[in-house]
Amino acid sequence: MALNYLDSSALAKRYVPEVGSAWVARLCRQAPVAISLVAIPELASALARRTREGALNSQQRDTLFQTLLRDARSFTVLEPNQAIAQQAATLLLTAPEPVRLRTLDALHVASARLAFARARRRGVPTGSFITADQALLDAASWAGLPALNPEDYPQ
Repeated sequence: MALNYLDSSALAKRYVPEVGSAWVARLCRQAPVAISLVAIPELASALARRTREGALNSQQRDTLFQTLLRDARSFTVLEPNQAIAQQAATLLLTAPEPVRLRTLDALHVASARLAFARARRRGVPTGSFITADQALLDAASWAGLPALNPEDYPQ
């Protein structure tokens, strides 16, 4: 099975019911997944926001976050390092005008590129960069990554 990279917007769908959640859940069961370590606090932020807005209570929030931490043991988790930071900076400095790349998004793109390069060196097939953020889909495609939006697969 091909290694896929999930950014935070796609990873959130694994834990909170949204359009595309079923597709992400199936993907996580059927194929290896890579994430950046920065996705963990990003998901904590998303869960905290949903709790403040009343969509989750604190017990639900904490249970979902603990599930993420447990699941992360089976993911390939890329820690930000100098190579990722330098590649993210290069992406930010060279993105053409229509590409709207932000700092954390650039870290996700750089992390995915590194995850896919490592997988290919080990002979592991690579899949797609998965995000529900249209600007990040565009940036990932510009950076040479096949990109998919889980919201295009509602079931």
